[in-house]
Amino acid sequence: MVIIAVVAIVVASGGGGSGGGPLNAIAKAAEVTQREPGGRATLHSTVESSTTPEGITETGPMVFDNSGRAEGTITVKGLSTGREFTITTIADGTTSYTTSPVPDSIPEGKKWVEIDLPSAPSKTGAPPANGPKEGLKVLESVEEAEKIGEEDVDGVPTTRYRGTFPHAEEFFGVKVDVSEPQVEVWVDGKERVRRTHVSLESAVSGAEDSAATTDITIDYESFGRVPEIEVPPADEVWNGTAELESKLQSASEGN
Repeated sequence: MVIIAVVAIVVASGGGGSGGGPLNAIAKAAEVTQREPGGRATLHSTVESSTTPEGITETGPMVFDNSGRAEGTITVKGLSTGREFTITTIADGTTSYTTSPVPDSIPEGKKWVEIDLPSAPSKTGAPPANGPKEGLKVLESVEEAEKIGEEDVDGVPTTRYRGTFPHAEEFFGVKVDVSEPQVEVWVDGKERVRRTHVSLESAVSGAEDSAATTDITIDYESFGRVPEIEVPPADEVWNGTAELESKLQSASEGN
């Protein structure tokens, strides 16, 4: 699960901006969508790795508010085992809070695991993004966007584009090998993002059992103000950033 978390975070790592030139269609749509006061979305992702060859799916609804915070209720399921559990995750900028499906994996009395992504700058110098609205910022750095067709998304006419975006080369000081991420984005008539799809392969350098293939789709279903999202009370939170860093370092060293 540690490597799966790394993959998801690397996907949301950017190279930092559109360079100041004219925005391409994807970057323009990302900018326009961020002006919305909030909205609702649905996540669907599949992860396959050497430690989870049966595959794992993560699906569930998310909301994002005017401040950029996001909250989702995600069901995680093993495709062959059928085992599943549900987590709640809250993204506040580059900090995430997640309920643990294994209560004894965190200190007694704590309910949430906090991960501080600013502690893990990428080699490109851009901090990883987190949540639907933060993810839109990543799209501003997409390069070589091309139109590949037109189709409806949940009954809404859209134009479909494809492009590539920069990605992190290091995470917590650990080198990460990532295939060049390609992103597909469906844009509606108001120049808003309606769907994003990313697929890539990644691994911690030197760790043969860390290879993973990740496929992520986010559907932006509606836009409009939603209730303000609150972060968990401090006394219910355990910061797992140092432990994640330690596990990644051990993986890279073959331990």
